[in-house]
Amino acid sequence: MNILELPNGNGQEIYIDIDELYIKREWINQELEAIVMPDIPSKYSNPVYEAYKEMFKYLYEKGYKIVTDDRIVNEDTFFFSPCLDKHINKTKEEYSTKKDNKIALLLMEEGITEPFTVSFPLDSFPENLPPLPFVLKNKDSQGGKEKFLIKTPKQLEILKRFYNEITPYAKKVAIEEAKEKWNLGDDVIFDEFGRSNTPISIGFIDYKKEFHDKMIIQKYIKTPTKYNTSLRVLTSSSGDVLASSLKYSAPIEPKEEKHYGLFDRYLQDPSSPYFLGSESIISNTVSGGDSILLGKDSYENIEQKILLAHDIDPNNAIVPETVMKSCINVATKCKREVGAICGMDFIYDEEERIWKYLEEHEYPMLYSYAEKYNLSYDSNKKDFYTTNQLLDMRVRLHALALTIQKKYTKESGKHI
Repeated sequence: MNILELPNGNGQEIYIDIDELYIKREWINQELEAIVMPDIPSKYSNPVYEAYKEMFKYLYEKGYKIVTDDRIVNEDTFFFSPCLDKHINKTKEEYSTKKDNKIALLLMEEGITEPFTVSFPLDSFPENLPPLPFVLKNKDSQGGKEKFLIKTPKQLEILKRFYNEITPYAKKVAIEEAKEKWNLGDDVIFDEFGRSNTPISIGFIDYKKEFHDKMIIQKYIKTPTKYNTSLRVLTSSSGDVLASSLKYSAPIEPKEEKHYGLFDRYLQDPSSPYFLGSESIISNTVSGGDSILLGKDSYENIEQKILLAHDIDPNNAIVPETVMKSCINVATKCKREVGAICGMDFIYDEEERIWKYLEEHEYPMLYSYAEKYNLSYDSNKKDFYTTNQLLDMRVRLHALALTIQKKYTKESGKHI
């Protein structure tokens, strides 16, 4: 495993959310102030386990202290992973709301706003909608999944019908699928909680709650050129832009494929009574788009045209100043909430000629970073999950190295 060379820790605390990394509490050695993962037989091991095992050993040997209790961290702690402050926030939704509100305020300091956005009330369809077309999206989804362009009154009516009918309809589908899977007869009956008069039970989804927790409606932003575009900026809590790229893809009709998301399995499936037939607005790489890495020496003709249309000079292709300041502001002042790295997405409003904020990811996809450092990162490969986990660890260690280097430089300056 290629672990970046780190400066000596000299007791620097590193907060790690053990629940996010599936670390067992018995692996925490309080006396050593380290996480010690046991040796396991090779047939049960995997590259991610071995990589984290090596990383924790390396951090301890370098003089770093591992902290797993969010009640004792402070602002000098390095947050390897996001800190949900579970002793304060009763739910993840409470944490997310506080984080999102803080990010919005920090973005406003640089004059960056987001498209007009409407959330779903707990038990009703929102009334104050933006004019058609607008975007329905799952704010927790990555890879461009579960984003729907609502262009016509007919699509809006289908969406409203889906909202009102989907919970009982999904229950019916779940029961039919369970009966087919287990070869159950009509004498098997499931109640409202998914329990049956057999040992078999199934889970039901409250879709109105899922709408409330995950889905938002945003004003549709027309971008320059014929392509769907968005800007991804990967920033570290040290205040460094690690990589950035302008994503682009041509609008396409939805593909006939299997859909596994809670919403797209009905809204994107042509066989569903709630099929929207919405045009794709996805621009990211994982869903088949292309990427223009910023900071390169030269660009192809089509890349130059797209960059220029977004007011980015191909001869000096860097993150626009207001966007860069916003990303650094969020990454450094929300390091507790977002962790060592954050991926922020922006969209260029062709009408207003300004960049607007779309979303932030604490665990972003890392295509831009991989391209910048010439690393293998292919979502079509079977081992992509492992590749992504290992690269995520590398990027967080990169952020740690930058943080400690800056800390040493600052402390050295005080003594001059």
